Amino acid sequence: MTLGELLRQLCAQTPLTVSLPDDLPLLQPIDLMRSDYHLLIFVTILNAVIKTELRSYGGCVFGEWLANLCTGQTLWLFRLAGRCPWHADKDAVLRDISRLDATFGQAAYGNPKEVIRLYLLPSWDALAEHLPQIQCGVAAAFAEAQQLGGA
Repeated sequence: MTLGELLRQLCAQTPLTVSLPDDLPLLQPIDLMRSDYHLLIFVTILNAVIKTELRSYGGCVFGEWLANLCTGQTLWLFRLAGRCPWHADKDAVLRDISRLDATFGQAAYGNPKEVIRLYLLPSWDALAEHLPQIQCGVAAAFAEAQQLGGA
């Protein structure tokens, strides 16, 4: 599986058109923990968001949330605090990312406290078992991100 294939599968129920010019192979889910993948996922999703009506703040939060769903890495968006065209108060960003997590969990698993981190999957075969729920949850998180304020 490539990173682009993964992101397209995850976002299949959203209006996002995800593309990567140099699509990177993912041999196993643990490969998502590579240090550069979090930023790459965030930027890829943000580029896809630009082509939709999602507000920039909501798009950034959604991109950060999806990158965290894949990689489990520390929130990259916090590094941008104070340098963005919209409010980027760390507490507000964390609250909004948690809001997307809760929305995802409720839609995917019927429990707002349920989460999944894709890098923890034992294999890509395990993704197939969870994919319908994950896609439903990602679509719900995207819809929730549309409700976030910002320019």
